[in-house]
Parts: sequence; structure tokens; C-alpha cells
Amino acid sequence: MSITFEVEKETKGAIRYREVSEDPVIGTLYIRKAHLKDLGLTGKENVIVEITKEEK
Repeated sequence: MSITFEVEKETKGAIRYREVSEDPVIGTLYIRKAHLKDLGLTGKENVIVEITKEEK
């Protein structure tokens, strides 16, 4: 399942993202500013989160 998020607000230490959906699965997602560069992000773009079941 892929879930798209758009930037909602910049907080002191994180970027807050809002899920782009009429029926949210996750809702709000925070990504710490300290990790944006590690993820290849600037904090101004939308992100897609992929959820998969862990196979054991």
C-alpha cells in the first residue's frame, strides 16, 4: 500500500505531513529535520510512504 503525504506545516524540529486521502490510514506524519538530508528531502516536497507486511 502506498500513501501520499503533503507538507502541512514546518515545526521547530520537524516537517509535519498530512495524508492526501478522504479516508486516512495514517493521518499525520512527522519527519525530523535532522534526517531530511539522509532521506534526500528538502522538506518542501510531497512524500510517498510504502507499507508492507514483514515476512518472517
